[in-house]
Amino acid sequence: MALNKIRRRHVDYTWPGFVDALSSLLMVIIFVLMIFVLSQFFLSQKMNGQDEALVKLKTNLIELSELLSIERNVTIELTSNLTIFENKINIIQNKLEQEKIKNDNNKEKLQENEKTIRLSKIKISELEEILNKKIEEVLTSKNTIISLENNLQKRKSEVEIKTDILKANKEEINKLTAASIQLRNKLSQIQTLLTAYKAKDKKDNVKTLNIGKDLNSALARRVEELQKFKSEFFGRVKELIKDRPEIRIVGDRFVFQSEVLFSIGSVEIGPKGQLEMVTLASTLVEIEKSLPTDIDWILQIEGHTDNLPVKEGQTYKDNWELSTKRALSVLRFLIKQGINPSRLSASGYGSFQPIDINNNANARKKNRRIEMTITQNIKFK
Repeated sequence: MALNKIRRRHVDYTWPGFVDALSSLLMVIIFVLMIFVLSQFFLSQKMNGQDEALVKLKTNLIELSELLSIERNVTIELTSNLTIFENKINIIQNKLEQEKIKNDNNKEKLQENEKTIRLSKIKISELEEILNKKIEEVLTSKNTIISLENNLQKRKSEVEIKTDILKANKEEINKLTAASIQLRNKLSQIQTLLTAYKAKDKKDNVKTLNIGKDLNSALARRVEELQKFKSEFFGRVKELIKDRPEIRIVGDRFVFQSEVLFSIGSVEIGPKGQLEMVTLASTLVEIEKSLPTDIDWILQIEGHTDNLPVKEGQTYKDNWELSTKRALSVLRFLIKQGINPSRLSASGYGSFQPIDINNNANARKKNRRIEMTITQNIKFK
């Protein structure tokens, strides 16, 4: 019965279905609202991003407008500068045209100058030929002058040698004059004695006169014999020393340059000088043998130096002593070679009898010398 009651009761299921539908619809609405909210959120985010982009765009537009204004100003300046440059170019073009005109004129002048230069070159070549001829003539003249100068130098040397010879001859003449005066004095003394004896006896007087004539004749003969001896001696010495510039015959004397006999600053005869002295001594001894023993001759040896002072540390004090010692060295060497000491005489004159008064090396070389001469040994009692 109960089961029948239940089966009879009618069950109404509308409300739960409606609730389910409402709940589902609510859920859909909530979902849609959520989607709307989310879309609104994202849209607002996107709108905010677009606003920022618009702000940036506005900023960029402002900057671009400023840059554009700057470019406009630059363009304006460039335009003005371009105008100025165009004006300058026009001015330069005008100047160039003027320069072209000038260049054309200059080209014409240049062509004229080239013609003038060609003519000048022709004239220059002609002048060069004339100049070369003149140069040849000048060179020929120079060569002639040089040869004349050489000849003049030779003549000067000859004149110097002749001057030396003349000076030596003058010295010899002076010596002979002095000897002649002494002889005259002696003869006058003898004449006085003869006059005294004349008063005693005519016969004695005749003898005395004859003695006087004999004396004069004897003296003349001795002088001739001595002169012959000197001539023979100098002739042989000339043969021995020919072509020897360091040994010269000057008048009646021969001159040895000191360098031939002595080393610099030395008073001892060197090996070369000893050979010269040996030859000279042998010639002198050979000639002496042919002379009468009563001819009283003497070989004078004279030493001479230059004008330079004596260096410290030498064995002699001054040029006087140097010249004397050198003359004595020659004298002693000749004695060793067999020359009679009574036939020799030595003296030194230092630098006080130069043959060349110039103060140079060549003159000093000439003045350093040993001179030798043969003369008569005159003795008065």
